[in-house]
Amino acid sequence: MTRIYETLPPVGWLQMTLRVMSPTRLAQTFAAFVGQFYDRSAFDTLARQVSDLYDLESAEHARIFRSQLDRRLCDRYHERVAWDLAPHEENHAA
Repeated sequence: MTRIYETLPPVGWLQMTLRVMSPTRLAQTFAAFVGQFYDRSAFDTLARQVSDLYDLESAEHARIFRSQLDRRLCDRYHERVAWDLAPHEENHAA
């Protein structure tokens, strides 16, 4: 039998996650898994996507997520997320 989450596209999984986790808890979870990403740019892209989805719901939640994630990454001796990309960097990342 198909599970409901298996019918959702990846963005749907993220939207569902945003509804059940606080921005602080999700930032904590992201920071815990930063080392699992072989390509750090993929991690940053996913973090920006989550931030953008939070921003659609609440600019305050997006701000909390970004600040908490950056703080937790620094605590783990990792660079902060590149939140704002220049237009040429966005095209290169795609």
